[in-house]
Amino acid sequence: MRKVSLIILAVLLSFSVSVYADQIDEFHKMILYPTVRVRAGNSIGSGTIIASIKNGTRFDTFVLTNHHVIEDAIQIAEEWNPIKKKMEKKETRATIEVEQFKYQNLSLNTGTLLVLSDIVEWDKNHDLGLIRMRSDEYFQPAKLLPKDKIDKLRIFEPVIISGCGAGRSPFPTSGMIASLQDEIENLPYWMVTAPSVFGNSGGGTFLSNSFDFVGIPSRGSVVFVGWAPNAVYHMSYIIPISRIYKWLEETGWSSLNDSKAESHDKWLERKKKEVRDEKGIDNN
Repeated sequence: MRKVSLIILAVLLSFSVSVYADQIDEFHKMILYPTVRVRAGNSIGSGTIIASIKNGTRFDTFVLTNHHVIEDAIQIAEEWNPIKKKMEKKETRATIEVEQFKYQNLSLNTGTLLVLSDIVEWDKNHDLGLIRMRSDEYFQPAKLLPKDKIDKLRIFEPVIISGCGAGRSPFPTSGMIASLQDEIENLPYWMVTAPSVFGNSGGGTFLSNSFDFVGIPSRGSVVFVGWAPNAVYHMSYIIPISRIYKWLEETGWSSLNDSKAESHDKWLERKKKEVRDEKGIDNN
């Protein structure tokens, strides 16, 4: 009887090790590999690949990050318009560098692939930015938490933050959801206990059990002891996936997470037509 029990125990342990090894593989594929390093001028931060969509013979790949990571690449200045004979504000966007990391044996970083990229959308108020990589290749995207599962999230659910903290190659920190109802500057945030430091901004927060992307680490907590500010690294505020979905919808990028949604080009043309109709301009 004891021999049979030992055999059963050995089989169970072997199965557990196999399952754990498979899970480690998924951690790399679904969390580590979609995390990129973003450079914009003197700023360095993180980003998460959220879509790599087939477009004919190539792929269009998009990276989600924080606005404050890329704001150095956005300039708005007043310039003279010689036709209208007045000063007008003009926006210029510098090229962004996105670094995707290459690995050997899953975990050994062997170098980076630097891809010049363009800012296609940004919002200072929401602290969000969207980047399109100048590459035809396919890149592993993160898996966004489905909309119908957002309301099912609870405190104590384990999470992982993946980002390029301190400018390093991507690395994970773990914690749990601590709050789902924080509000900062009249906008919703969630708080997680996974530590986050400078450079993690723009990265990803993932559910440990399903590898679903649930938000962007964007802010930290600071307390003052006397006159000195002290960072509380395990109180990390993330922009929640619910707000990200809403922003993508409002800016016409829903097609990045919904194959049935209209493309951004069609959305843009529809919005332009609506403006022309409001002004009574003949569309012909």
